[in-house]
Amino acid sequence: MRANYRTESGFTLIELLVVIAIICILAALLLPLLSKAKASAHSATCKNRLHQIGLALQTYVNDHGNAYPYYIYLDDISINGPTNVNGGEANWWAKLTPYYPVKWTNAAYHCPGYRGVITSGSEPASPRPGRTFGSYAYNGFGVFRPGVGRGPQNPNLGLGPPQRLAGFPHQILTLSPAIENRVRVPSDMLAVADSRFLNPQVNGEPGGYDLLECGLTWVGPTNWFAFDPSRHGRTYNVLFCDGHISGVNPWVLFNPTNSARMWNCDHEPHPELWVP
Repeated sequence: MRANYRTESGFTLIELLVVIAIICILAALLLPLLSKAKASAHSATCKNRLHQIGLALQTYVNDHGNAYPYYIYLDDISINGPTNVNGGEANWWAKLTPYYPVKWTNAAYHCPGYRGVITSGSEPASPRPGRTFGSYAYNGFGVFRPGVGRGPQNPNLGLGPPQRLAGFPHQILTLSPAIENRVRVPSDMLAVADSRFLNPQVNGEPGGYDLLECGLTWVGPTNWFAFDPSRHGRTYNVLFCDGHISGVNPWVLFNPTNSARMWNCDHEPHPELWVP
C-alpha cells in the first residue's frame, strides 16, 4: 500500500507580519513625498491665479490714472448704515472683473489649498451676510489701522484703503488710493496675498477676509486672523507690485518686526503705527 502525501504551501504568521511591516515602512516613506507633491501642485496653481490677478491689477492701474483700486468703493453702492455694504459690487476684486473675468465666487479664482467659504458679501444665505471671504486678500492699509498706534489717521501707506472712514474720531475721512509712482520699491511691496485663515473652529469665522492684516497691528480678537502655516508647504504666496510672485513664510509675512517695509508704499517700517 502506498501512502499519499500532500504538501500545503502558505505564509506563516511571521512572514505576514514582516510583509505588513515592510508595507507600513514604505507608506511612511511615501506619504510625506505625496503630501509635498500635493502642496507643490497647489502652490503652482495658486501662483498662476495670482499671476492673472496681477495682470488684471496692472491693467486697471494703467486705465485709471496710474491709481490702484480702493479696497471698497463706497460711492458705488447704497449704504444703509456703516456696516451694511454690498461688497459684491464694490470690492477691489470686483473692479478687476473687466480684465480678469473669472468670478470671485468661482472656486477657480481661488487657491486650491484654501479650505474656507467663498462669498462676495451679497449672498443672502451667506454664513456671515455682508462679509467677503475668499483665499486672497488685498493690501489696502499697509501696517496702518484706524484708531491704532501713535501716527496720523490717514498715512496712506497701503495701495487702497476703503473710500471713506467714519468715526476715527467721530468724523468721516475721505481717503485716496496709492498712485503707482508713490510705491517706492514695487519689487518689495505686496499687493495681494493668501488670506489669513486656518479653520472655522479656531478663527471663529467661516473664511479668510479679502483685506490683508499685518499681524501685530490688529487689536481685536487674535483668533480672527489665525493662519494655516502649511498652506503651501510652509509658505504663503504673495503678488508684489512689480508683478512677480513669491512664497513667503507666513510667520515672517504677518509679523511687522520682520516684514513691515514690504507692506508700505514708502518702504519704511513705521513702528509708530504698530500696537503699542
